[in-house]
Amino acid sequence: MANYFPVVLGQAGHQWLLGLPQDSFDSWEELRQAFIDNFIATCEQPGNKYNLERIRDRKNEPLHDYIRRFSDMRLKIPKISHDEAISAFIKGLRFHEALRSKLLRKRPTSVAELLATAKNYADADDAEKLIREDVRGADKPPRRDDSHGRFDNRNSRCGDNRDHREGWDKRRDNCDDFRGKRPRDSDHEVNTVKRPNG
Repeated sequence: MANYFPVVLGQAGHQWLLGLPQDSFDSWEELRQAFIDNFIATCEQPGNKYNLERIRDRKNEPLHDYIRRFSDMRLKIPKISHDEAISAFIKGLRFHEALRSKLLRKRPTSVAELLATAKNYADADDAEKLIREDVRGADKPPRRDDSHGRFDNRNSRCGDNRDHREGWDKRRDNCDDFRGKRPRDSDHEVNTVKRPNG
Protein backbone atom coordinates (compact mmCIF):
# COMPACT_ATOMS: atom_id res chain seq x y z
CA MET A 1 0.00 0.00 0.00
CA ALA A 2 2.86 2.36 0.74
CA ASN A 3 3.99 1.99 -2.88
CA TYR A 4 0.65 3.32 -4.15
CA PHE A 5 0.46 6.21 -1.69
CA PRO A 6 2.48 8.68 -3.86
CA VAL A 7 0.36 7.78 -6.90
CA VAL A 8 -2.97 8.80 -5.31
CA LEU A 9 -1.66 12.06 -3.85
CA GLY A 10 -2.32 15.36 -5.57
CA GLN A 11 0.48 17.75 -6.44
CA ALA A 12 0.54 19.44 -3.01
CA GLY A 13 0.50 16.07 -1.19
CA HIS A 14 3.22 14.73 -3.42
CA GLN A 15 5.43 17.78 -2.77
CA TRP A 16 4.83 17.39 0.97
CA LEU A 17 5.84 13.72 0.86
CA LEU A 18 9.02 14.44 -1.13
CA GLY A 19 9.95 17.23 1.31
CA LEU A 20 9.94 14.89 4.34
CA PRO A 21 13.28 13.73 5.74
CA GLN A 22 14.18 10.12 5.10
CA ASP A 23 13.05 7.62 7.77
CA SER A 24 10.59 10.14 9.32
CA PHE A 25 8.02 7.49 10.15
CA ASP A 26 8.24 4.02 11.64
CA SER A 27 4.68 2.94 10.80
CA TRP A 28 1.86 3.52 8.40
CA GLU A 29 -0.19 4.97 11.29
CA GLU A 30 2.43 7.69 11.92
CA LEU A 31 2.46 8.65 8.23
CA ARG A 32 -1.32 8.77 8.15
CA GLN A 33 -1.51 11.01 11.24
CA ALA A 34 1.20 13.36 9.95
CA PHE A 35 -0.62 13.65 6.62
CA ILE A 36 -3.94 14.44 8.34
CA ASP A 37 -2.34 16.99 10.68
CA ASN A 38 -0.67 18.76 7.77
CA PHE A 39 -3.68 18.99 5.44
CA ILE A 40 -6.67 19.19 7.77
CA ALA A 41 -6.70 23.00 7.69
CA THR A 42 -6.94 23.06 3.89
CA CYS A 43 -9.87 20.65 3.74
CA GLU A 44 -13.40 21.94 3.74
CA GLN A 45 -14.98 20.91 6.99
CA PRO A 46 -18.60 19.81 7.16
CA GLY A 47 -20.90 22.52 8.43
CA ASN A 48 -23.26 22.45 11.37
CA LYS A 49 -26.66 23.91 12.17
CA TYR A 50 -25.08 27.21 13.23
CA ASN A 51 -23.61 27.66 9.75
CA LEU A 52 -27.09 27.13 8.35
CA GLU A 53 -28.60 29.67 10.76
CA ARG A 54 -26.13 32.30 9.51
CA ILE A 55 -27.66 32.13 6.03
CA ARG A 56 -30.08 35.07 5.80
CA ASP A 57 -31.87 36.74 2.97
CA ARG A 58 -30.55 40.11 1.88
CA LYS A 59 -32.45 43.27 1.10
CA ASN A 60 -33.64 43.27 -2.53
CA GLU A 61 -32.32 39.72 -2.99
CA PRO A 62 -34.54 37.52 -5.13
CA LEU A 63 -36.07 34.69 -3.11
CA HIS A 64 -34.63 32.13 -5.54
CA ASP A 65 -31.11 33.28 -4.60
CA TYR A 66 -31.77 32.88 -0.88
CA ILE A 67 -33.22 29.39 -1.46
CA ARG A 68 -30.15 28.44 -3.51
CA ARG A 69 -27.67 29.68 -0.88
CA PHE A 70 -29.62 27.95 1.89
CA SER A 71 -29.80 24.66 -0.04
CA ASP A 72 -26.08 24.75 -0.86
CA MET A 73 -25.17 25.16 2.81
CA ARG A 74 -27.68 22.51 3.91
CA LEU A 75 -26.07 19.95 1.60
CA LYS A 76 -22.72 20.53 3.35
CA ILE A 77 -24.18 19.64 6.75
CA PRO A 78 -24.41 15.93 7.52
CA LYS A 79 -27.16 14.61 9.75
CA ILE A 80 -29.16 17.80 10.26
CA SER A 81 -32.76 17.18 11.23
CA HIS A 82 -35.74 18.50 9.27
CA ASP A 83 -36.86 20.64 12.23
CA GLU A 84 -33.44 22.31 12.54
CA ALA A 85 -33.28 23.06 8.81
CA ILE A 86 -36.85 24.41 8.72
CA SER A 87 -36.23 26.61 11.77
CA ALA A 88 -33.02 27.97 10.25
CA PHE A 89 -34.79 28.76 6.95
CA ILE A 90 -37.62 30.63 8.67
CA LYS A 91 -35.17 32.47 10.93
CA GLY A 92 -33.22 33.60 7.88
CA LEU A 93 -36.27 35.18 6.22
CA ARG A 94 -36.04 38.87 7.09
CA PHE A 95 -37.23 40.57 3.89
CA HIS A 96 -39.85 38.07 2.65
CA GLU A 97 -42.50 38.57 5.31
CA ALA A 98 -45.38 36.93 3.40
CA LEU A 99 -43.52 33.63 3.08
CA ARG A 100 -42.32 33.76 6.68
CA SER A 101 -45.90 34.33 7.90
CA LYS A 102 -47.18 31.40 5.85
CA LEU A 103 -44.46 29.08 7.14
CA LEU A 104 -45.13 30.12 10.74
CA ARG A 105 -48.89 29.59 10.37
CA LYS A 106 -48.56 26.18 8.70
CA ARG A 107 -45.15 24.76 9.48
CA PRO A 108 -43.84 22.27 6.89
CA THR A 109 -43.10 18.77 8.10
CA SER A 110 -40.13 18.15 5.81
CA VAL A 111 -37.42 20.13 4.04
CA ALA A 112 -38.83 19.03 0.68
CA GLU A 113 -42.21 20.56 1.59
CA LEU A 114 -40.46 23.72 2.83
CA LEU A 115 -38.48 24.15 -0.38
CA ALA A 116 -41.54 23.47 -2.56
CA THR A 117 -43.52 26.16 -0.74
CA ALA A 118 -40.60 28.60 -0.94
CA LYS A 119 -40.15 27.89 -4.66
CA ASN A 120 -43.83 28.59 -5.32
CA TYR A 121 -43.51 31.93 -3.52
CA ALA A 122 -40.33 32.75 -5.43
CA ASP A 123 -42.03 32.00 -8.75
CA ALA A 124 -44.96 34.22 -7.76
CA ASP A 125 -42.54 37.02 -6.77
CA ASP A 126 -40.81 36.82 -10.14
CA ALA A 127 -44.13 36.91 -12.01
CA GLU A 128 -45.28 39.90 -9.95
CA LYS A 129 -42.06 41.80 -10.72
CA LEU A 130 -42.52 41.17 -14.44
CA ILE A 131 -46.09 42.46 -14.27
CA ARG A 132 -44.96 45.59 -12.40
CA GLU A 133 -42.25 46.24 -14.99
CA ASP A 134 -44.77 45.84 -17.82
CA VAL A 135 -47.18 48.27 -16.14
CA ARG A 136 -44.41 50.78 -15.53
CA GLY A 137 -43.34 50.51 -19.15
CA ALA A 138 -46.92 51.13 -20.36
CA ASP A 139 -47.18 54.35 -18.32
CA LYS A 140 -44.22 55.95 -20.06
CA PRO A 141 -45.04 57.91 -23.23
CA PRO A 142 -43.51 56.52 -26.39
CA ARG A 143 -40.28 58.18 -27.44
CA ARG A 144 -40.45 60.42 -30.45
CA ASP A 145 -37.12 61.23 -31.94
CA ASP A 146 -36.75 63.77 -34.73
CA SER A 147 -33.50 64.77 -36.35
CA HIS A 148 -32.55 67.12 -33.49
CA GLY A 149 -33.45 64.80 -30.64
CA ARG A 150 -36.04 67.30 -29.33
CA PHE A 151 -38.41 64.73 -27.93
CA ASP A 152 -35.91 62.10 -26.92
CA ASN A 153 -36.00 61.77 -23.11
CA ARG A 154 -32.34 60.84 -22.94
CA ASN A 155 -31.22 64.19 -24.36
CA SER A 156 -33.48 66.25 -22.13
CA ARG A 157 -31.98 64.63 -19.03
CA CYS A 158 -28.49 65.48 -20.18
CA GLY A 159 -29.29 69.19 -20.34
CA ASP A 160 -29.15 69.46 -24.12
CA ASN A 161 -31.25 72.58 -24.71
CA ARG A 162 -29.77 73.47 -28.08
CA ASP A 163 -33.17 73.55 -29.81
CA HIS A 164 -34.68 75.70 -27.09
CA ARG A 165 -31.77 78.15 -27.32
CA GLU A 166 -32.16 78.39 -31.09
CA GLY A 167 -35.84 79.28 -30.71
CA TRP A 168 -35.02 81.85 -28.06
CA ASP A 169 -32.36 83.39 -30.29
CA LYS A 170 -34.88 83.77 -33.13
CA ARG A 171 -37.42 85.45 -30.85
CA ARG A 172 -34.76 87.78 -29.46
CA ASP A 173 -33.63 88.70 -32.97
CA ASN A 174 -37.20 89.56 -33.94
CA CYS A 175 -37.49 91.84 -30.89
CA ASP A 176 -34.24 93.53 -31.89
CA ASP A 177 -35.85 94.53 -35.19
CA PHE A 178 -38.28 96.77 -33.30
CA ARG A 179 -35.80 98.39 -30.95
CA GLY A 180 -35.20 102.04 -31.62
CA LYS A 181 -38.24 102.36 -33.86
CA ARG A 182 -41.01 104.70 -32.89
CA PRO A 183 -44.60 103.57 -33.08
CA ARG A 184 -46.66 104.91 -35.91
CA ASP A 185 -49.56 107.24 -35.28
CA SER A 186 -51.93 104.64 -36.67
CA ASP A 187 -50.73 102.19 -34.00
CA HIS A 188 -52.00 104.56 -31.29
CA GLU A 189 -55.33 104.92 -32.93
CA VAL A 190 -55.95 101.20 -32.76
CA ASN A 191 -55.15 101.06 -29.09
CA THR A 192 -56.92 104.23 -27.95
CA VAL A 193 -60.58 104.44 -27.09
CA LYS A 194 -62.45 107.38 -28.46
CA ARG A 195 -64.65 109.00 -25.87
CA PRO A 196 -67.72 110.92 -26.81
CA ASN A 197 -67.57 114.63 -26.03
CA GLY A 198 -69.99 115.47 -23.41
